[in-house]
This record gives sequence, structure tokens and C-alpha cells, in this order.
Amino acid sequence: MTGGIQSEDVRLARFQAELRGSTINLHALKRLAFHGIPDKGNLRATVWKLLLGYLPLAPEDWAKHCAARRTQYHVFCDELIVDPKRQQDPILFGGLGSSQSAGGGGQAPSAAAPVDDHPLSLAQTSRWCTYFKDSEVMVQVERDVMRTHPDMHFFTGDSPEAEAHREDMKRALFMYAKLNPGLRYIQGMNELIAPLYYLFKTDTQDPLSSQYAEADAFWCFMELISDFRDHFCAQLDNAQSGIKATIRRLMLVLQHYDKELWHHVEVVHKVDPQFYAFRWLTLLLSQEFAFPDTLRIWDTILSDPHGRMDCLMRICTAMILHLRPILMRGDFSVILKTLQRFPPVDVNVLLAKAASMPPCTEILATSV
Repeated sequence: MTGGIQSEDVRLARFQAELRGSTINLHALKRLAFHGIPDKGNLRATVWKLLLGYLPLAPEDWAKHCAARRTQYHVFCDELIVDPKRQQDPILFGGLGSSQSAGGGGQAPSAAAPVDDHPLSLAQTSRWCTYFKDSEVMVQVERDVMRTHPDMHFFTGDSPEAEAHREDMKRALFMYAKLNPGLRYIQGMNELIAPLYYLFKTDTQDPLSSQYAEADAFWCFMELISDFRDHFCAQLDNAQSGIKATIRRLMLVLQHYDKELWHHVEVVHKVDPQFYAFRWLTLLLSQEFAFPDTLRIWDTILSDPHGRMDCLMRICTAMILHLRPILMRGDFSVILKTLQRFPPVDVNVLLAKAASMPPCTEILATSV
């Protein structure tokens, strides 16, 4: 046990040394994070912000950069959250309506709302029309956020803290939908922002991190989902970058390692990989394991030198290979139940297996 504690302390010291430099060596930080960020020391929030490109590599610039991004996020909120009952709506008056009226001697704009703008208006410029469309999105977001990690008091329950956390996540996801009208909000995105928001809200290293967890989580979510965005777009399901193509590539990688297993699962028992791999790939395994294990898995995904998508596919392959003894003995129902409800496992075993694999791009290049 002493050796384990020393090892954890040594790893913690290496992270702290890396973060103390005048310029962060991102490659060195990735090498450390790939094998897991110590829970001790509460460094994961800062390291993830660096891995996701939110923080600049010069620590002396962190405060100025974060202040600018947090202000930008709140300006977005002011401009894009429409309330037609407000006399000065930012969507009409360029944002920050209260400050404008304050600078104008208290005189409000003469036409706070068009005369023909009313709750039944279908005009594209109608604030009421925009408000009702936005309400539909917010209902969908709220429905998902309410279901986020029901086993964690941080997200669930009637406590003021949990309610505040859900409100922050709802607003961040709603802002993503407003700023990405081509994709908007898609079910499951709440599972991707939840680990980010949780880490930043519980960060004890930076007192401002908790205060501005919503804004920081929004920007980091934007970066995270950029690699997996096409998986959420139904119009791209059959495209080369869509979820169906990614699942096909996953099956090609599985065939490379164990064609007998693949044949038994997909050909003999006709278990469609979409029944389990769709969730694995779109939600980055966030629903397959306990929350602390998800954080550990994401340490590796965010820092893999071959890219986040490639890493995710190797971990998924390792998961299937790990279950070989059960799957080879099972019929359709056993196989499907096992893959949809992954049995308890030490995730470090899976990650070690995935780390030993060459990049999926190399395997796929030889399988064409």
C-alpha cells in the first residue's frame, strides 16, 4: 500500500511541476494525463481545460483569457435569450439593453416592440415567435438534464444546489443550440457537458472556476463536441463522417483483432452493433461506467496522441475483446444484454489494452 501511495504522490508531483512552468509543455502534459490524472490535488479541472485548448499555454495569461471568454459567454446569453415581455429586448437593440438605456439618460427606445408583434405572430422577426421556438428547445434540454446521473446528488434532487447546477447546464446547452442552428440540441449532449461542469464546479484550486463553471463548461463542451459533432447530425448518418460509418469502422477494427468473435456476434447471432455501439460512441462511454471511471477514461481520450476519436474506437474494441468468453458462449439475448449493460471491470485494464493497440487509422488503411 505504501508503494501505491508513493506512486500517486510522485505522479501528483510531476503534474504540479508541469503546471508550474512559465509555459506548459502540452505534449509532456498529455503523456502524463494519458495514464490518468491523480484525484488527489484536484488538478483534473485545470488539466482538462488545457487539453481542450480552453486555457493558453502561458499560465500568466490564464486570468485575462478566462475573463474575456466568460464575459463573451454572458454577452451571448444577454443577446440570445429572448423574453418578449421585456421592454428592451437585446435581440432588437444589440444586447445589453439596460446599459444602453442607462447611458441614454434613462430614455427607453421609442419602439420597444413592433405594434404587430404578438403571441400569435408567425413573422420571422417576431420576438414571440422566437420565444416559443426557443421554449420548445428548452423543454427538450430540461427533460434530459433532469435525467442526468440520477445517482448523484450533485445533479439530482430538490436541494438548491442541485437545482442551480441543472439551471447552469440547461442554459449552457441552450446557448449551444442557439449558436449552432444547423445542429441545435440533440438528446444525449447533457451527458457530455455533465463531467465538464461537475469538475469545474467542484474545483478547489481556482476559486473563480466554481463561480464561472457554466461558462467554462460551455466553451470546453464546444471544443469536445467538435470532434464528434457529426455523430449527432441525423442528416449525416450515412455519410463518411456519420455515426453509421464510424460503427462500421469499429467493426472492421474488431475483425482485425478477432474475426471469430465478430462473426459469432454479428453474423451468427445477428446482433446489430448499433444496438450498443451507437451509445458508446456518441456519449463517449459516459453511461457505461461509474462516474469516477468515466473521468478516468476521459483523461485518456482527451490526451491520446492519435486523436480523441481514434482513442475512443480502441477503447470500444478493447471492451468487446474483454468480454470474449461471455460473448462466445452467448446467444442473441445474452450478447445484447452484456454489451448494453457492461459488466463491472477495472477500467485501467481496458485502457491498458487500448493503449497497446496501434492507431485505428493504421489498421483501417490495411483493411481497405
